[in-house]
Amino acid sequence: MSDTNSTELPDNLIDLGKYPRNDIELITREYMRCAYLETLNTFIKDYSSLDDTDQGRQNILTTLESFEHTIAILDGSEEFLEAVHSGADAEEESEDKEFERF
Repeated sequence: MSDTNSTELPDNLIDLGKYPRNDIELITREYMRCAYLETLNTFIKDYSSLDDTDQGRQNILTTLESFEHTIAILDGSEEFLEAVHSGADAEEESEDKEFERF
């Protein structure tokens, strides 16, 4: 007869109590940045072309604003967000010049 209490459980990766506080803050900041970029990518691919009155589009914009606010608080600045959006502005500017050429 086997002892069911002797089974070893996998490490709980969600239990952040075993990490130093500084590591938790870094993990949280990095996770929020990744989630923000994934959501932004989803917006660009699936929602940006929809009408401004579309509820799904409004929901994802609200989510992005919440991410931006949280990231700015965790980082203590808007440097990351400015870097993300400056890249988009440069790309749009390049596309506009290409379009104007025709």
